[in-house]
Amino acid sequence: MKEKSAQRLLVFVPSHRQLPGRAQLSSSTVVTYVAIGLGVTPMQAGETPIALLPKAANVDLVFDSADVFVTAIEAPKLSDARLRQALPNMLEDRLLAEASDCHFAFEPPARASGATTLAAQPKLAVAVIDRGLLTRALDALNESGYRPRASYSEIYVVPAPAAGVLSVRLDRGRGIARSGRHDGFAFDFDGASVPPTLQLAVRQLGIRRVLAYGRDAGRLVALADALGVQVDASLREADPNATGTAVNLLQGPFASAGLLGGLSLGGLPKLTAARVKTPLIWTAAAALVFVAGMNLYWLKLESESRDLHKQMEIGFRSAFPEATVVDPVLQTQRQLGSLRARSGIASTDDFSVLNAQMAMLLSNAPVGSVAGVEYRDGALRVKFKPGTADNAALQNDLRSQAIQQGLRLRFDADGSARVTPAVP
Repeated sequence: MKEKSAQRLLVFVPSHRQLPGRAQLSSSTVVTYVAIGLGVTPMQAGETPIALLPKAANVDLVFDSADVFVTAIEAPKLSDARLRQALPNMLEDRLLAEASDCHFAFEPPARASGATTLAAQPKLAVAVIDRGLLTRALDALNESGYRPRASYSEIYVVPAPAAGVLSVRLDRGRGIARSGRHDGFAFDFDGASVPPTLQLAVRQLGIRRVLAYGRDAGRLVALADALGVQVDASLREADPNATGTAVNLLQGPFASAGLLGGLSLGGLPKLTAARVKTPLIWTAAAALVFVAGMNLYWLKLESESRDLHKQMEIGFRSAFPEATVVDPVLQTQRQLGSLRARSGIASTDDFSVLNAQMAMLLSNAPVGSVAGVEYRDGALRVKFKPGTADNAALQNDLRSQAIQQGLRLRFDADGSARVTPAVP
């Protein structure tokens, strides 16, 4: 296929739901394409692995409408760079995914007409896509030698509604309809019945004619009577002129002349051994200096640790000369506890002390909520009656009170609470 060159190539990326298992996009992934001006053929469509796509002067990457979230917002007057930084916070509540995992693009204000839907809302159109999906798609095309100049949702490959005409695209049991300048919806199409969402859109938008694109356009023509409007099948797979109003996803770090597009290599010069030799030398030198510095720092810390351990042993021997030194810190704690007991001073982890503090702590809990108390290894385990300790507000209140009393309170998965002194 590579012996011919197209003026423009639309590459339709499969939906992430259509990829089997955890498969990733690669040069061997089979995609649908529409080649415009391919030899003597005005428009040609087909399916092929990415590596065997026809050559083209301009390549557009078209994503499934379910993978691109397009909306219209009232944007503040900010520069493009600041607006791009503000968009994740502005749209966080509308996204199903984490805003940090998404890439945001918007219609250039100079091009925006203000009419983003049939209701002509004066808002800014914004498109959002998973950054990983966009990166993998760009990398797959770059690996095969293709440099996309634009990327957008599939709704932009058909014209926006005008004069009562709704444009749809039908291909292999699935369809998309463009209901506004930046609005659209997807639907399943079995060819035997009219999709309910399409029928509803025809009624709500006052559509009198449906123009169908794609390989299954003829099957919708046969359902014109059931749809209740005139249905015409276009001879083209898509309308390349309709993409002029699309929100291009290749902005910011993904712009062809920008920085690395999320590790995408598109737009970068070809790397050669001569170009990477000097950076690699400096990188190796920096790595050696870093490793040497870390080793010297580790040796210093190890020396300080040995000195500190010796000082602790000397302090323990001077306080308890008759004892054999094994673990000076643990032995000191035990000896201090023994001395407190001999002198009649209770330790912080004694049952009587913990029990008294626990009684004060549970004064904020509902009456009769405690099922039992168990003391073991200097800690109290309080078991609550079923359904009592599940209250998050109660847990937070008890934790706050425990901190004030010098206690450490931890709730386990079974609903019980473990209480120990904050400082042993």
